[in-house]
Formats: sequence, C-alpha cells, structure tokens
Amino acid sequence: MNPEQRFSERAKGREGSEIRRLFKMSMKPGIISFAGGMPDPGSFPSKKAAEVREAGLRERGEILLQYGAARGDDRLIEVVLERMQQKGVEAGPRNVLITSGAQQGLDLCGKIFSDPGDVLLVESPTFIGALGAFRNYRAELAGVPMEADGIHLERLKGSLEALRDRGIAPKFLYTMPNFQNPSGITMSREKRRRLLEIAEAYDFLIVEDDAYSDLWLEGSAEDVRPIKALDTNGRVIYLGSFSKIVSPGIRLGWALGREDFIDRFEMAKQMMDVCPSPLIQAMVVGLSEDGFLERHIAELRGIYRSRRDAMLTALMRYMPDGVFWTKPKGGFYIWVTLPEGMDAVALLPKALEKNVAYVIGMAFHADKSGRNTFRISFCHETEEIIEEGIRRLGEAIAEAIR
Repeated sequence: MNPEQRFSERAKGREGSEIRRLFKMSMKPGIISFAGGMPDPGSFPSKKAAEVREAGLRERGEILLQYGAARGDDRLIEVVLERMQQKGVEAGPRNVLITSGAQQGLDLCGKIFSDPGDVLLVESPTFIGALGAFRNYRAELAGVPMEADGIHLERLKGSLEALRDRGIAPKFLYTMPNFQNPSGITMSREKRRRLLEIAEAYDFLIVEDDAYSDLWLEGSAEDVRPIKALDTNGRVIYLGSFSKIVSPGIRLGWALGREDFIDRFEMAKQMMDVCPSPLIQAMVVGLSEDGFLERHIAELRGIYRSRRDAMLTALMRYMPDGVFWTKPKGGFYIWVTLPEGMDAVALLPKALEKNVAYVIGMAFHADKSGRNTFRISFCHETEEIIEEGIRRLGEAIAEAIR
C-alpha cells in the first residue's frame, strides 16, 4: 500500500517540519526556553478551580457529566457577554459560540469562509497557529507588513488594489491588535478605526484575535478596546480565550459575531467535538463569580509586568550593538531583529549549545521571510532565569557577529 494515495489533497498540503523539529529541540531538559508561550504554571488558580469543580459535581453532577449544548452553556455565555460589555461590545446570546480555545475559532473561520485558492490577508509576522489553520483549507495567504503601531495600512491598501486589478477580493483579514503574537505590537486606536473603514471600502471581513488584551501591563483597558467595539455592520468576527487568564489546559474560548455567522460556526463545530465540556464550563463560571477572576487577572498583570521588565532590562544589558527588539505594553512576547544578513535559523544551534532557545522568525511569515528575526517569551521563566537566558543568548549572538 502506498500511504500517499490515501491522503486527501488537504492533508498532502500540510507542512511538517523544520519548524517543528527546531521547536522540539528547544524543549530539551536543561534548556532555558523562551520559545513557548506557556503561562506561568504557578499562577494557575488550581485550588479555587478544584473547589468550584467539586461543588459543581456535588450539586449538579448529573448535568455536568452529560452532553451539553453545542453552542455552549448559557451561564458561561452570560459571563462572556459581561466581559465583552466591559470591552465596549454589546451583543446577545445568539452572537456567541463557546469554542475549544481561540484556535478552534481560527479553524472555523477557515472552514466557513475559505475555499481552496481564496486569498486571506494576514499580518506579517503573525501567529503560527493562524497560518496553519488557514493553510489547512488551502487558502492563499498574503502578508501585510507591520509598523510600530500595528499593520501598515498603506501597504494594505496597495495589496488590496493589486488584488482588485487581478479580479480578486480577499475573504478576510486576520489581525491580533493587542500585544500581537509574535511581535508584542499593539495597534493604535486611530489605526483600528481606519482599518475598519478600509474593510468597509474594500468589502472584506476582519477576524480579530484578542487572546491577550486582559494582560495589559501599562495604561488601562481603554487602550486595548477591540476593533469589534467600533463595528456597526457586523464585519468583525471576534475571538476570545480563557487560556491566558485561567489556564490553557481548560481549552475554552469563544467566537462572537453576526448571528448568521455564528449559526454556521455552530453547525460546523457540532461535527468536530459535539459540545464543549459542561464540567469545565461550569468551573470557569464558578471562577468568574464574586470577582475572583478579576482579582486573579490583576495578580497575573503583576507577575508578567515584572518578567517583561526583567527581560527588557537584560536585553539592554547583554545584546550586542545592531540588535533591536520591541517593547510590548502587555501580553507574553518580544520580537528581536538581528543585524541585516544574520540568520536566526543558523544561530539557533549556537544558542542551543549554550542551553537557551527561541522561535525562529520565519515561522511567523506567510512567505517564510524574516530570517533575521526571532521571538522570545517572558511568561514562563522567573526573573533570575530570564536574566541568565538573555545573557547566554547575547553571548551566542556576539560570537556569531564576530
């Protein structure tokens, strides 16, 4: 039997590889890894989660261990709506679908809106998980460069005009406006408004991935108000997540958008996982009561602010001349740019020899550009380990430059 004959065309188009191999190398024991975006495990609300879960099982076990609604538990949807109202977004229960993390929302966007060969616009760089999800549906991905305050709108309009000349209308643009993964960049308020105007003028949807906005470390919640809060025509599909503010292991997120879009999402989701876990949903509802979750998020901001500051200070201390990096106001990530001509892929084995790791930048570009860039995260390691890891990384870069 030739197994290649059994695979679908979509499966054949999936990329393996080099990126996964390099990432796997970075997770070896003993390595200080800035590669993964894993939240601090010491911050998980384990004790409180156990309490509310056990109470729920005692009181409603016959319900919480049964199948649930495909769209999600009504009580959790109310929690989501309250959180969205705080962000300036007014919506109703029929506008929300509970998902298996924001990643399932990305998959649903690809599945519902994209046919093979359709053009989807993405920021460059952008989230690896989004690139993978959209490529699964054999879409053509067109990257738009970033500026210090978000997506480059003039380059975006240039891409839209070039596509229009070819008779092509992109289905949607994917953006992460708050503390973008991987760059850490936050889109300015003015750009959010102008981006929505451009979407209206050129008639495409916006998929807004807002996984990190609760983890603002400077300013206030007003500074990270979503694009969806400006949306009056149902053009924005908003994706949210509990992964960063509760834990990634619970696999809970949500999609919020027009009712007819969410209805299609629900139909597709039923064929994927039937329903989200009633037990896990009830646990998150319990964590959201009596202000516990908001107090927990405030504590997370303190943890990650200290770690971000430690990494920025260490970068200033140990990086050679000619190396530049972003200064995020929240989230988990810092984007590093090496001197022109250097290759972050070639540098990685040298860094691993010094037992420190990062994620290569080309993995975050639809066209595999950005070879002189890489991403580092400050969320998982302590301040002391961060300083030592950046010292080692600076040493490896300095040796490569010499």
